[in-house]
Amino acid sequence: MKVLFIPSWLPYRDDPLAGKFFLDQALAIADAEVAEIFLLNWGQNEFQLAVRRPLSSLKKLARLIPKRRGLSQIAPRLTEIRVPHLSWTSLVAKGNIDSLIPKIKLPEKPDLIHAQVTFPAGYVAMRLAEKHGLPYIITEHSGPFPFPEFLKRGAISPLITEPLKAAERIVAVSSHLKQEIRTKTGLEALVIPNPVNTDFFIPSANPRPEGPLRLFTLSTISTNKGSADLLQALKLLSLKTKDWHLFWGGAGPLLNWARQKAEDEGLRDHISWLGRLSPTQSLEQYQLCDFYVMPSRFESFSLVIAEALACGKPVVATNCGGPRDLVNDLCGILVPKQNPAALAEALLKMGANFSSYSPQAIREYCVQNFGHKAVTARIGELYQSVFNAKGTP
Repeated sequence: MKVLFIPSWLPYRDDPLAGKFFLDQALAIADAEVAEIFLLNWGQNEFQLAVRRPLSSLKKLARLIPKRRGLSQIAPRLTEIRVPHLSWTSLVAKGNIDSLIPKIKLPEKPDLIHAQVTFPAGYVAMRLAEKHGLPYIITEHSGPFPFPEFLKRGAISPLITEPLKAAERIVAVSSHLKQEIRTKTGLEALVIPNPVNTDFFIPSANPRPEGPLRLFTLSTISTNKGSADLLQALKLLSLKTKDWHLFWGGAGPLLNWARQKAEDEGLRDHISWLGRLSPTQSLEQYQLCDFYVMPSRFESFSLVIAEALACGKPVVATNCGGPRDLVNDLCGILVPKQNPAALAEALLKMGANFSSYSPQAIREYCVQNFGHKAVTARIGELYQSVFNAKGTP
């Protein structure tokens, strides 16, 4: 079985974590021998221009000039198809995506196309499906759905609705996102979560280090990720106990504000700002913490929660969409989003009870429901059902 896998973003030099979970999923599918994967990379993010960033855009134009099309073997059964191509906001000429289609020369005809996020990848899949007579699947990850740029006076852009309606199957990464798609488009989706690499994210074999309670959070430091809500909750927590320390990974638009706010609130000695973390650095923090904190205002899934669970750690998370599929009494506490008081109470409660959670049970729950093997098996079943429905030999 051969599958053309189209991500909407991929890692590149300036942002090695952008869309990494798309690449990880393609690797997992290929490694599980579910399918032979052709990964289409037209320079997502790497050559995306922005009017508000002219200097950055000029640098991207300069980088594009020497780039050439080609094939690259990333791993067994995983081949990258490189088609360097400029793109920009979807609000102008559909982000230049239509001009990409004639440039895509497939080394061989796949059996189906699997797109990740409706635009741009799902739109590209629709156009290629029309050209080659292929079925395609869209896995939607957007949070919120759809992104604001695809809404105009409450109506959803055809760039979203048309690819979804023409898809053979729609996949949502959580039950919340499935409901969002149904409510806003009237279309049904199958729920298949994002997979986590449970061979990489594993519990530590070492005992807990001495010292105060260790909390860990990892995200873009922004309003949508609940960064301000977390700081308010930590201030409330500090009024009840001083025996804790938060290790905060990530960067973002509110980083400088957050650091100053923590200073103003007397939290400087309770927070370590870690900046952007590599997967190996993230693993170390998951393994060292007593529990993980996820304060977002909206998540379509939450891969960081799954990674923490794979390491056997309980979590405190906001009930902001996707996390309700991940967090139950076995592995943590859900609290209302944008409610610092409730979050502070949950942090206090978890601090007193984290040792009562079973790391082995938490990890097994994660492996069975969100591990690469479990999720890729479901993706393989989906691929086969599409083949059968279309009469593909």
